[in-house]
Amino acid sequence: MPVARHRRVPRRLLATGLATLLAATGALAVTAQPASAGLTFLRPTSVAVTDAERPTGTFPSTDGTVPVGTWNDAEGGNHTSRAYFTFDLTRYHGQRIISARAITGEKTVNNCDKPRQLELWRTDTPATPPTWKNAPTARAKIADLSLPDAPCPWSYLSRLITETVATAVNGQQDTLTLMIRVGDAEESLHYGRRITNLGLSLEHNATPDAPGKLSVSGVACTDATFVGTTTPELQAELTDPDVNETGGSDQVTATFAWWPVDRPTERTEFTWPSSMYAPARFRYVVPQGQLADGGRYAFAVRATDQYGDTSAWSPECRFTVDTRKPAEPTVVSTDFPRYPEQSVGGPNVPGRFTLGANGSDDVVRYQYWGYDGYGQVAADGLGGGATFTYTPKRSGPHRIEVYSVDRTGNRSATVDYQFWVRDTAPRVTDGNPEGRLGQPREITFSPVMADVTEYVWWFNGEERTVAADAAGVATVTVIPTEIQNTLRVQSRTSGGVPSGDAQYAFHVRTSPFVSSPNWPDNGWPGTPAGTEGTFVFRPAMDDVVEYVYSFDGGDPQTVAAGPDGSVTINYTPRDVSNQTLEVFSRTSAGVQSESTYYSFHAASVAPEVNSEVYPRNLTGGGPGAPGAFTFTPHAGTSGVTSYVYQFANEPERTVEAGADGTATIHWTPQTFNTEYGGWTQLVVRARTAGGIVTDAQYYSFRVDPKSPLVASDVFGHQGGVVVGQTGEFVFTSQLAGSTEFVYSIDSGPERTVAVGADGTARVTWTADSPYSHNITVRSRTAAGVVSGEVYYGFWIDWS
Repeated sequence: MPVARHRRVPRRLLATGLATLLAATGALAVTAQPASAGLTFLRPTSVAVTDAERPTGTFPSTDGTVPVGTWNDAEGGNHTSRAYFTFDLTRYHGQRIISARAITGEKTVNNCDKPRQLELWRTDTPATPPTWKNAPTARAKIADLSLPDAPCPWSYLSRLITETVATAVNGQQDTLTLMIRVGDAEESLHYGRRITNLGLSLEHNATPDAPGKLSVSGVACTDATFVGTTTPELQAELTDPDVNETGGSDQVTATFAWWPVDRPTERTEFTWPSSMYAPARFRYVVPQGQLADGGRYAFAVRATDQYGDTSAWSPECRFTVDTRKPAEPTVVSTDFPRYPEQSVGGPNVPGRFTLGANGSDDVVRYQYWGYDGYGQVAADGLGGGATFTYTPKRSGPHRIEVYSVDRTGNRSATVDYQFWVRDTAPRVTDGNPEGRLGQPREITFSPVMADVTEYVWWFNGEERTVAADAAGVATVTVIPTEIQNTLRVQSRTSGGVPSGDAQYAFHVRTSPFVSSPNWPDNGWPGTPAGTEGTFVFRPAMDDVVEYVYSFDGGDPQTVAAGPDGSVTINYTPRDVSNQTLEVFSRTSAGVQSESTYYSFHAASVAPEVNSEVYPRNLTGGGPGAPGAFTFTPHAGTSGVTSYVYQFANEPERTVEAGADGTATIHWTPQTFNTEYGGWTQLVVRARTAGGIVTDAQYYSFRVDPKSPLVASDVFGHQGGVVVGQTGEFVFTSQLAGSTEFVYSIDSGPERTVAVGADGTARVTWTADSPYSHNITVRSRTAAGVVSGEVYYGFWIDWS
């Protein structure tokens, strides 16, 4: 498809605007050179003035203006003049003149009361400068520049003279001479004037260039062009010599023609219905069913511009359609034969692979891809084979995928060639696998290949070489100074054949060893919470002088190491939750180790809690109902002297334990806790005579809300009541000792009603609006104890 280009300003608008500007500013006579091709303001190559009073003289234009008609000189003498303008037309030969406009303007006028009588004539081009006496022959009056409706003086006088200029150009005239004179009143002083030099505004059009840069499906045309499709894309570049002052060019469109080379009469043409600004590349896809495999075809292109001028046809581009894919290539290698045969080579050993066209006579190259490389190799002549070298980098299974490409670019099916690369990497043995930073390690290399004479090895990137002994073994010493280390080694035979790479990566531990006789890190609980125990830190580096540790991300603590680099710390866990101890060591030189993370949890010795009124995880009691809670020490705790306890949203309190270690407290809720639906938590810890505080017991229970009951014979969720109807609500107390009900309708203001002797109260209400309504009710005792709240919803019909 054509590629869109930005639209430029039309040339006719530019022609009129430019000519107006040049004439109005008096710039018409600045130069005799054209502004540009396509749209040109042409200035005369010569300007001559003749004078009847001086009939043998020729007078030039010195200031870009000329006198015409009768005028006075400085001494008062009268002169009658005509002006001749000669234009060079040679650069327009072969072009079409679309329009030509003669342009001048009045500089001064002797008498504006007299009508303008300016005439434009075509004359012969004089061989010598014209004079009044020897004037060129006037052939035809071609325009009247009088413009009776124009102001006086008027700086822009113009007329179309397209036929005159076009006739001269088409007749291959090199020049055109035009004369301006005053008409019948030429000898009257009243009609004389001074005008600017005549110019021609030309819109001309050159025939587009013959298209070039032809290609088929992206392939430039040559003597042997092949395409692999029956619907190729034909392309050509269209150019046009016309360019205006702003760089704008003509719009062009393309006509494509194609035909079988041996049947040129079967020609098909297609012209694009749209156009683009030159230069432009046009594309056309040949429809399905027009071309056949094996056929030889030609195409050509010609250009037509916006004015209908058409170029010559481009040179032919011939191509052959070839849609047949070549056969799968053959792949053979004696170095790396197909699996399951054993390979001769190994990693880092180059192997040769031989490829064949498998009967396809137009193969030009082969493409291959493998785990360790890819590329292409040219065929040895058309349809010939090829050989390439491939070097596997590791042992084990490998594959190479190969396909052939013919001269058209058609690809064969891919051959999947699988082979096995034997392991030839040497064996690596670490003589000191638990060595610390800075401690030597003796590393032994043992051969897998025969005739190994040396090893090339890299430790943390630095390359070295060591000779092997008679058995092919070598030993090297490394001193790791980093935590993460990598050693890579490759053996070589006396013939320089390399082995595969062996890689030994090892981590030097620097994080300290942590242990505890009280709290194991195997997931089992240790010494009970609240009991002091110990942790032991031992170094994994030399010269450790201190340890930095913290529990559960708390503030870090620093402790000095003993002479042997170890230390024991004391710790008392407060809770039984899982805890993490983080520890790292530091040397005298300030080298910091990695951290050790030690997870543990203490055994629970939380006291037991019991209550008959408020049983664990159940509903009991109620607002104003006292309940007893008994605290009993854990079997693993002795010497309990007191308990620290706290109910939700209440301050922490302490109760002394009896001789048997138990204690009982009493608790009475005054209100129902609506935030958690009545659920309350009691937290209890035991304290011993030795100051040990146990982990917490969390005892949860729910206080019975003792919410009142609400009933109504009139108002219910099913409706049946309309606005204006009156009914009663009956409240029944569930909280002992209630003296009043507190209620609210539709979240309105709270109201109270006394509780009757039977524990009930009645409230009358008149429905004031339809749809959903509700009433909330709770009861209250004289002591201020408040029950839970009950919500009663009901519906009022519209009518």
